[in-house]
Amino acid sequence: MLKGKKIGVGVTGSFCSLSNFMVFLNELNKYDVDIYVFMSFKVLHYDTRFYQAANLRKEIEEIIQKKVIVNEVEAELFGPKIPLDLMVVYPCSGNTLAKLCHGLNDNAVTMAVKSTLRNKKNIVLGICSNDVLGASGKNMMDLLNRKNYYLVPMYQDDIVKKPNSMLADHRLIIETMKYALQGQQIQPLFIENNK
Repeated sequence: MLKGKKIGVGVTGSFCSLSNFMVFLNELNKYDVDIYVFMSFKVLHYDTRFYQAANLRKEIEEIIQKKVIVNEVEAELFGPKIPLDLMVVYPCSGNTLAKLCHGLNDNAVTMAVKSTLRNKKNIVLGICSNDVLGASGKNMMDLLNRKNYYLVPMYQDDIVKKPNSMLADHRLIIETMKYALQGQQIQPLFIENNK
């Protein structure tokens, strides 16, 4: 199903999910796929308690054996020149979710999504946000009901301290991708926290 596919992977600013992103990227790299990674401005430049930006970029480039795409000019080529078969955004922050919902384009990730949609190919979103059950919820539901968007199953990660927070389960991203390539949404969408 994935063999020989060109897969775009967008990384955005849910910084606490970056370690799970690296697990996912290493797993995806075991498949016979051509991976292109796109980084948002914040992930590219912000050092956090979870990752140093330069180290993250270096680790990614070592895995995929090519340069990370870091701006809109580089990402635009994935419309007309290097069409992707599928674009995954993981982690997809609430901020990125809002941009995609409202057609805003200001970084490599949003441009890659726009370029992929231009070619009528599918987008998989692995949403990780503290307000998915709050302000970001309407954006999630809007995109879920649009053609070409598919969501990774997610769970509430802390119902006491962060009752509106949900995280995509990184262990289900590749399975979600397989469904999305067939134009289907994997189910169930909301799952128990089985960490």
